[in-house]
Amino acid sequence: MHRLLAPLAAVLLTCLLLDPAMAAYPPGVYAVEGQYIWDSWIVEDEGVLHRYALSAPKKGYTPNQRHEHAFVRHAIAHDGGLSWEDEGPAVTPQPKGTWPDHVVWTSSVMVHKNGKGEKEFLMFITGRSEEDGDTQRIGLTRSKDGQHFSVPQVILNPSETMGYDITGGDGIIMAWRDPFLIQDPADGRWHMLFSAKSKDSCGVIRPTVGHAVADDDSFTHWTLRRPMRLPQYYRQVEVPYMLQRNGKYYLFVSTQANPLEPNNAGKETAYRGYEGDSITGPWTLVYDQTDRIYGHKIYAPTLFERHHGKGDYAAVSFFSGDTGCPITGTPIVDIHWDGQVPEFDFAEDLGPCLKQAPAAATAQP
Repeated sequence: MHRLLAPLAAVLLTCLLLDPAMAAYPPGVYAVEGQYIWDSWIVEDEGVLHRYALSAPKKGYTPNQRHEHAFVRHAIAHDGGLSWEDEGPAVTPQPKGTWPDHVVWTSSVMVHKNGKGEKEFLMFITGRSEEDGDTQRIGLTRSKDGQHFSVPQVILNPSETMGYDITGGDGIIMAWRDPFLIQDPADGRWHMLFSAKSKDSCGVIRPTVGHAVADDDSFTHWTLRRPMRLPQYYRQVEVPYMLQRNGKYYLFVSTQANPLEPNNAGKETAYRGYEGDSITGPWTLVYDQTDRIYGHKIYAPTLFERHHGKGDYAAVSFFSGDTGCPITGTPIVDIHWDGQVPEFDFAEDLGPCLKQAPAAATAQP
């Protein structure tokens, strides 16, 4: 029993020394003194969990303003995610004139062996540079140790081919972000999913999931495919992730019905899921009656495989501003399976932080 209590005691002691307010956070929460922590993504490597998250200083910035000062932070866990050791910034904006020189946004990560058999951490990022009008682009950066990454390079520029829309003509920010990679067992090729928008034959802009396929194993050359068609319509679709299990493909996204509202409750944010027989669908509701998995108290859950090749998946997210742990990274959430249906233990695993926060707090995605 003392082995279980020791990591918890260390977490509580660290929180008390750094910030009295952090002492209330339960085990598994990723919080850093003086920093907003939001979208997270995790990879497991040799028993160590590497967690990356968007981060921005609290001092001088409101929750809404944090998005314009975002960079990627890194933490590790040796205890399955009960406690996180903050390693500091990992991928940050570059000097002026080098992409991306403004912000780094939501990304994904995997551990892969290159052509020489050397292990690399590959992070596929969203970046924006002031010199090109802050246009969202998707890039790649590499690391040998998971902490020190190369200068990112653009690998997928926004395009209006194949039915995509990059104008922002629907009144919502353009979408060419949140890259996630999956290797399709059906063809062995690497596929990229990302947050995008499409335009139908009537000219209506519809947020959706973009799709591209790697031309080779360098991950630097991609062929754009048509955007996916989802069975439901929302004003904003973000952070797509996918897993494959027993011949079925499961696509998960975060949505907003009213993106211009000031808080998550007004935005009607939700985590949603679909299933299909191929990597491009067609997609049906994962729960028969609804696609909704969880509501606005969390946002942008991402998936990771706990032990590579074992098919044991879990999720991680961040808490909205109207919770007990505002704008911090959530503990890891278990995923169970009821037959072919994934069940997320959000209510059980996130319990204490889901309580209402002080009235002054706001729920920002």
